[in-house]
Amino acid sequence: MDARALRDVFGQFCTGVTAVCTTDASGNSYGITVNSFSSLSLDPPLAMFAIVRDSDTLKPLRESGHFCINILGASQQEVSNRLAKKGGSEKMAQVPTRVASTGAPVIADAVAYLDCSLYELYEGGDHLIVVGEIQDAKVLSDEAPLLYFRSAYRSVQD
Repeated sequence: MDARALRDVFGQFCTGVTAVCTTDASGNSYGITVNSFSSLSLDPPLAMFAIVRDSDTLKPLRESGHFCINILGASQQEVSNRLAKKGGSEKMAQVPTRVASTGAPVIADAVAYLDCSLYELYEGGDHLIVVGEIQDAKVLSDEAPLLYFRSAYRSVQD
């Protein structure tokens, strides 16, 4: 299967945009833009996403055992773009955050967040599927979510 053609097919599915953030042992923050987020279970409370195996965020996530899934708002394209690039903790330098109960970063002005402990990792080709047990979750804003469709940001239109 041609990777570009497959990517075009995947692009036909509109997704919300999240930023998954964690910290390393020294307290440095790491983050990555993720559109593969999904709710998984209410009992126990679980959420999941996929992360590419060579992500700079994967090692600190595994070591800390916690992460925060930040649901980004329509006004947060810059945060999404910043965290979508390759790089380590320097990507988070200009992203305002506060600390969640697990120690993971909550992004300021996010629509909502899910503060998670690492529950399980599963093989998924060139990605790992990360399942988190939700320790805390809150809606922070009534702003419309940031959406991604056909390789571009989109907005909700009622």
